[in-house]
Amino acid sequence: MHPAVPDRRRPRRGLPVKAVRTIPGGGIEVTDVPTPEPGPGQVLVRVAGAGVCHSDVVIGRAPDFYGEGRPFTLGHETAGHVAAVGPGVVGLDEGLPVVVHSEWGCGTCTTCRRGHERLCPEVAPVAGGGLGADGGMASHILVPAARYVVPLGDLDPVTAGPLDDAALTPYHAVRNARDELDGASVAVVIGAGGVGHMAIQILGAVSPARIVVVEPDEGRRAFALELGANLAVHPDDDAAGQVRGLRPSGASLVLDLVGSDSTLAMAAAAVGPAGRVVLIGTKLGTFGFNLLSLPWETRLHTSYAGEPRELEEVVALAQAGHITVHARTIGLDDVPEAIAALDRGDHGTGRAIAVP
Repeated sequence: MHPAVPDRRRPRRGLPVKAVRTIPGGGIEVTDVPTPEPGPGQVLVRVAGAGVCHSDVVIGRAPDFYGEGRPFTLGHETAGHVAAVGPGVVGLDEGLPVVVHSEWGCGTCTTCRRGHERLCPEVAPVAGGGLGADGGMASHILVPAARYVVPLGDLDPVTAGPLDDAALTPYHAVRNARDELDGASVAVVIGAGGVGHMAIQILGAVSPARIVVVEPDEGRRAFALELGANLAVHPDDDAAGQVRGLRPSGASLVLDLVGSDSTLAMAAAAVGPAGRVVLIGTKLGTFGFNLLSLPWETRLHTSYAGEPRELEEVVALAQAGHITVHARTIGLDDVPEAIAALDRGDHGTGRAIAVP
């Protein structure tokens, strides 16, 4: 796909523009904010599209988790065109299509220097654009450093924003487990929504494992098979038993992209000895853990986003045609209902993209 033609007009300083913002104490609203201006080392990106994620449901209910009571603009899956750069930034020409990496660190602490900026203790609880700082559900997003923008080449920035979260998050999890996945392995994806549809494609692109998708929605199950899943089952249809029908010892990897009580229990029933259960979903369910809760040597852990170097790898997969963001576009005024639809579970397939 070819990138949308960029609007090369320079943003007018302080010009009020529409944005989707959190409300202190809970909730979101569509309101006006001033256009930001880049300072030293910063990059101003004219937004082409910003993905609507289930994390926005959680943030909308409890924005204080990230913003400490300060309102901020949503949108942590953002892509667009470089609009302006601050002093000291080189190599990013105006109009260049880019995707924004939205987990920002201080860049200087021990954690950041070890390559784990998304876990930076110095910026907590503000994690990045749309996650405590102003994100991409507006006409522009101000990015604090050039290392957080990745050129897109010929990819369309309108639909590329979810590469940073919907794709990057499962990519990071799968990348960590890739050496444990071979042709005899089974990998399970619980939930075939925005993140799930990318996880299926990533597993197919980087591993030979057989892929089982667990999803209650019939349309999303059919979509999962189109994307390359070997089997797509309803959670009530003995999902764990069907996994073990493919491999009696159980799955080598289970990605729980829902995170409810029932999906965690299902993951525990499906995983095999020395396998991994990776919790990514935001339903905040719980799982009873004791010596016999899981097969021997099973690892149960969370996973959060990824790093800019991994985003570059994700973009390369998309450029090579191995993964595609399946998206539908909406306006900023439609975002509150899109977030409510995610909460209800009737959000269709792929990702909703808010276009300013």
